[in-house]
Amino acid sequence: MSRSISDLIEEFIMSSLDEDEFIELSRNDLAKFFSCVPSQINYVLNTRFTVNRGFVVESQRGGSGYIKVLRVQDSDNNFLKNALVLCDEPISILQANQILSHLCERKLLSERECELIKSTISAKALNNPINMDNKLRANILRQVIIELMKLEDRK
Repeated sequence: MSRSISDLIEEFIMSSLDEDEFIELSRNDLAKFFSCVPSQINYVLNTRFTVNRGFVVESQRGGSGYIKVLRVQDSDNNFLKNALVLCDEPISILQANQILSHLCERKLLSERECELIKSTISAKALNNPINMDNKLRANILRQVIIELMKLEDRK
């Protein structure tokens, strides 16, 4: 049975990750390498490299855009550290929601807390010029993660 292009892209990214915690790739270079459209790369990232499968994906579009695939570590503390690194850059609502969902799954946040935080970082709540939302969202989420790390250290 032949493998699909999605399978090949996933296999390539997984082998590139190997034992590293994260890798940075160019979406356009990957698309050229696999002779596919960049949206095919997006599809693989969105369906196969999810928080539920142990990954967080950071993406920067544009001419010098990149994709950062971050492997979520097993321990809660490592996950918090990795999430904190992601908050150094602007974060989309999708990325923020993936991180929050994973915090909820790990019982670091209750479902109620998760939903409350999601509402505070939504585009509607931020009511900011569109180009500022992602940076402000990252700053808010960064502070939440710092507080969670402090609580984890006290355990």
